[in-house]
Amino acid sequence: LTWLEEWFLYFEWIYHKSFGRMIDFEAVWKQCPSELYAVIDSKLAIVAGALQSWPMFPSFEEDHALRKNKWQHYNGSRAIFWDMTNVSGYQPSDARAQRMTYSEYYGENCLKAGIGIMLCGWLLVAALWGGGVSDTDYNQREGYLDKQDKFAQKDLVDGEVVTFLNILDRGFRAKMAAWEHGRQLALQPPQTKSDERFRGSQTVYSAGIATDRAGNERGVNVSKRSDLFGRRGFNTGTNVHRFQRAWLVWSFQANFMYDPVL
Repeated sequence: LTWLEEWFLYFEWIYHKSFGRMIDFEAVWKQCPSELYAVIDSKLAIVAGALQSWPMFPSFEEDHALRKNKWQHYNGSRAIFWDMTNVSGYQPSDARAQRMTYSEYYGENCLKAGIGIMLCGWLLVAALWGGGVSDTDYNQREGYLDKQDKFAQKDLVDGEVVTFLNILDRGFRAKMAAWEHGRQLALQPPQTKSDERFRGSQTVYSAGIATDRAGNERGVNVSKRSDLFGRRGFNTGTNVHRFQRAWLVWSFQANFMYDPVL
């Protein structure tokens, strides 16, 4: 294959729209699966290297310069929206694997991952975990809170540390975890006890957060715009390491392929 054909093969595979089965790729490129995957893996490694060399978060200055005027109420803060999404999977035969991958919320065996988006529109994803993990445990243990703290410690603003403001939904118990990782902040809609109603101020506050977080759902949509993670999902025989790497690099690429969703 030529250099252009190899990259074309890679983009067709990771976008996964025109060709959904390896037999389709074999028919077009006249190569056996092992040869095709060797090309795909080599290109994945190049893009993954670019991802690792790129800062995980935009700087405070970049974020404020590129965000739209509608986010003025977050001026002076380093806000990031976090949410969870699923990638459908198959039902393993092993009972332990079934428990690790089954999500009651999604009602299926799946993988789950965190999706983050900054106010400037920069999209980032965290690693895929088994669907059985709770949103709270994932948020506490995946490691992006530590990365946020380390980034803020280096990206000083007038010599001061500006910590991240993590904006999440009610599914996370995140305030203590955020505080323990560099005294970061967490903003979530308020919760009430059973059968209680929100007061007027609580209703307005909750609606404001929900309105702001609507943009995060569009970020989730972009992260699954590839049919590799949307329509196809994690099937039997899927190479775990290749699938995980593809998940991470797809959203990185998407930042340069699509207009910002916020």
